Formats: sequence, C-alpha cells, structure tokens
Amino acid sequence: MSEEKKTDLVVKEERVQMDWLSRENIKKILLIALAIIIMLVFFQKLGVVFGVLKKLWDIVFPFVFGASLAFIVNVPMVQVENKFLGKKPFKGKRILAWFITLVCILAVIAGAMFIIIPQIVDTAKSVAANVQDLGSLSDIQAWIIQKFPQTESLIASADVSYKSLVSKAMEWIQKSGSSLLNSGVGVVSSVVSGVATFFIGFAFSVYVLFRKEELAVQGKKVLYALFPEKTNEKILKVFSLSYKTFSNFIRGQVLEACILGLLFFIAMTIFRMPYAMMCAVLIAITALIPIFGAFLGGGISTLLILMVSPKLALIFMGMFLVLQQLEGKLIYPHVVGSTVGLPGIWVLFAITVGGELLGVAGMLIFVPLCSVLYALFREFVYTRLAKRQVTPDKWAIKPAKAARGEPIKVNTEKLQQLKERKARSKVAAEEAKESIADVIEDGRDTPEE
Repeated sequence: MSEEKKTDLVVKEERVQMDWLSRENIKKILLIALAIIIMLVFFQKLGVVFGVLKKLWDIVFPFVFGASLAFIVNVPMVQVENKFLGKKPFKGKRILAWFITLVCILAVIAGAMFIIIPQIVDTAKSVAANVQDLGSLSDIQAWIIQKFPQTESLIASADVSYKSLVSKAMEWIQKSGSSLLNSGVGVVSSVVSGVATFFIGFAFSVYVLFRKEELAVQGKKVLYALFPEKTNEKILKVFSLSYKTFSNFIRGQVLEACILGLLFFIAMTIFRMPYAMMCAVLIAITALIPIFGAFLGGGISTLLILMVSPKLALIFMGMFLVLQQLEGKLIYPHVVGSTVGLPGIWVLFAITVGGELLGVAGMLIFVPLCSVLYALFREFVYTRLAKRQVTPDKWAIKPAKAARGEPIKVNTEKLQQLKERKARSKVAAEEAKESIADVIEDGRDTPEE
C-alpha cells in the first residue's frame, strides 16, 4: 500500500473519530447514560421515589387545587364579564364579574343544601319515630314476622337479646377505644389540613383569575425562551385544545345535569311521589360525575322513597331506568358527547382510572384530559397515514370495489365535460399570460417623461 493511500486512510479515521466525538453526539451519549441511571435508581429505590413524589404532590396540591378552581370559576366568569357586563372595559369590571360569579355559585350550593338537608333530617326523624313506636326488640321481631312470615325460623335461630347486644357493644368499645381516640386525632388534623389547603388554593385561584392575561404572556415568554418556534406552536396548540375541551365539558356536563334533574322533577310531580324536589336536586348534583353519578343519586332517592312506600319506590326505579336510558341515548351524546368528542368506552376508562387515582375529582378531570389525548393521538395517526399515502381502502371494513379488483363504472359524459372545462381554463390562462407580456413590452417601449 502506498504512502498516499495510508495517509488517506488515517485522515478518514480521524474524521470518523471527530464526527463520533462531536458535541451533539457527546450530548446524546450523556443523555442516554443519565436516562439509564435514573431508570436504575427508580426501579431499585421504588418506595423512596414514590415517597418523594408523594411529598412533592402534598406541597404542590394546594396550587393545583387553586388552578383547577380558577379554571372552573373562569368558565361562567367569562360569560358574566363579556356578556352580562358588556364588552366595554371599565375600572373594577374583573372584580365585579368575579364577585357576581362567586355569589351565583354559592347561591346554587346553598339552595341545594337548603332543599336536601332538611328533608333528609325529616326522613331520619320519621324513621326513628317508627322504630320507637315498635317498642322493644321482641316487638320489632314480632312486626318483622308479621310482615315477612318466612323469617320466623331465621329470627328464632338467631336468639338475639338486648343483653347480648349491650355486652357485645361494650366489648367492642373497650377494645377499640384507643384506636377511636387515635382516629379522632387524625380526623381533626386532616380537617385542619384540608381547611388550610382550601384557603391557600382559594387565594391562588383569585390571583390566577385576576392576572390570567399576564400569566399567559409570561408563560409564552418562557416557552419561546426555552424551545424552538415549531415546538412552541405545538405546545400552544395543545394548551388551546385542552382549554376548549375542558370548558366545553364543564358547560355540557352542567347543562346535562340540569336537564336530567328537571326531567325527574316533572316525572315525579306527575306521579305524585314524595321528595320530588329533593330527589331532582340530588340526581342533578350527582349527575355531574359522568356515567355513574346519576345511579348514585337514584339509589339514595330510592332508599328515601322506600321509607314512605315500597310501591312508589318500585315505580321510581322503573322511572329512573327509563329516564336514564333517555339521558344516555339522547341527551348525553348530544350535549356532552359532541363537546368532548370521546367514545363511550374511553369515557368509562377515564372515569375508572381517574376514580382510582384522585377519587371524584379524578372522574371529573380525566374525561376531558383523555379527550385531549385522544384528539392529539387521532391527529397524529391521520398525519402519519397521509405521509405514508395510505388510502381508506386499507382499513375499511367493506373496501371499495376497486380494492376488491372489481372495475369502477365511469361516467364518460361527465369525464368529457371535465376535460373540456380544463382545456378552456388552460387556453384562458395562456391568453392572460400573453396579454400581461404585451402590457409589459408596451411599458418598456414608452419613453420616460
């Protein structure tokens, strides 16, 4: 091998080494190594990691709660500020809109509690009075046997007496006294912590509502300072989609709950059932929880009506099933489904996962959140299909005749008309180009004044 070839090989090897040790490759290697180290630490110290994450969540939770509260209040507040108070700005408009919105929300909550709580108290008093009227435990047993004769052998074999019940209750109190004391202290501390969290979140929500434009500008500044412009456009698109989806979900869910409560009030009034207003309000409130909420309100209402009349309770159950089917087939898909755009199976998935993670709040949050992820993933899939030039015949259940090898019937007359129209358009375009060229030439020949 000649000296020139050897030097060329050495130069090529040095270039390869230089390319390999470039700044970008070194960054990639360091990032991969850091990711591997983080994964190893995560899996080896899983309990410690979750403990740290829980502490961080406890610290951040008041601000997350405040941001969520601000978002919910902002939905009606925007309507009050722009429509009710007019579009012209004036001093104190934002404060007045916030105050009106807060008063309306508190009035709705107080009105619901004013309707529900007194009737529940009255029901509890009537049940207690009925139990007292029955007298001793033997009288209760005799009343049960009279109403349900098949339970006589079961009650006789149970051999229940007041003395045995009292002794068992005293044993249970002695054994669980210390645990009850500890749980009482835990309940008090959790109540104090919850009140503190609420006031911190409430104060943060007020700040966010009054400074939302400034916060949006500051957030955009941070994004444009950290990420390239294309990435910022995608991030802002996700934020815009999330805001639109969550707002539509809140509006649709509240409207759907009000419609369902009104239907129950009308139906129960027609059938002259007790607690019509209370049951309607209760079902409307619980219907804010998607899918399962109305069943919870319906179950509580059935128990309350059962205390008055078992026959009316059965009628109410049948009415509930009919109205629930009406709501699920007609109202919910048109009012909420169109605003969220999430298929029913994924709504069920979102409610299950959200309920396991965050309880009732998770059920409310995860439906629009999954809707945003669903919309983004659907857009990604269709974009990839368009780039790969995949036609709908590939995934259609019943592909077109051309995909099955059958000839497609062509309307030759219409095709000929399209060809003639295209030819005329081409001739007109050529004539326009020639006239423009003539005008330009005439302008060049004209002497300057």
